[in-house]
Amino acid sequence: MSSNLTPSPVKTYQDIVPDYQTYVGYQTDKWASHEITVPKWEQGQQRYLHAVFAEVPRKLRIADIACGDGVGLRHFKQMGFTDVVGVELNPSKLDMAEQSGYQVVERDMHDLCCFEAQSFDIVYSSHSLEHAYQPSKVLAEFHRILRPAGALFVVLPYPDMGDWNDEAHGAKYELGTNIKDNGASVVQYFERAGFKLLSSSFDSFREPEIWLKFEKN
Repeated sequence: MSSNLTPSPVKTYQDIVPDYQTYVGYQTDKWASHEITVPKWEQGQQRYLHAVFAEVPRKLRIADIACGDGVGLRHFKQMGFTDVVGVELNPSKLDMAEQSGYQVVERDMHDLCCFEAQSFDIVYSSHSLEHAYQPSKVLAEFHRILRPAGALFVVLPYPDMGDWNDEAHGAKYELGTNIKDNGASVVQYFERAGFKLLSSSFDSFREPEIWLKFEKN
């Protein structure tokens, strides 16, 4: 016997916060946090970069999207990377990120028109996509600015369960990070956006996370 029932639509950030300006206020004020004030979070990002970027050629052009207060940028500098650009929406975080010595652009990750198409070898996104108002739009921008066969490195909280952080992590339902399926739903979301999975792993040093590396198709 067949069923005419259709799956319930996936909740979006717009269902949680209908107004974009309210969303921006949540991200830059109400739910803004500074990695540099939490030693374990700073150490966690450094630990990730040391593990994942150890063998990456130092001259590749890297975009650190939603770079926050620059913890990742400063570690990229310590590791000897020479061509890194940060992107950050929050002006107070941007001021700290600029202390890394790299260029940091004040920009919404949904619109990276300040960068030409195919202008980066690597896009790095750590604990940022769950905050995206329209994650599909952000991934489209990542795909646009990456060079052919460029790499996308992503860190996401996983699993990201419950609704207590919906105002801050409203993209988790679209991304699938709220689904306990060993990251299968998350990977499928990126694949639909034009990326090919190269590797995935899990870590719990700072909180349960999924580490993903993709190649631009």
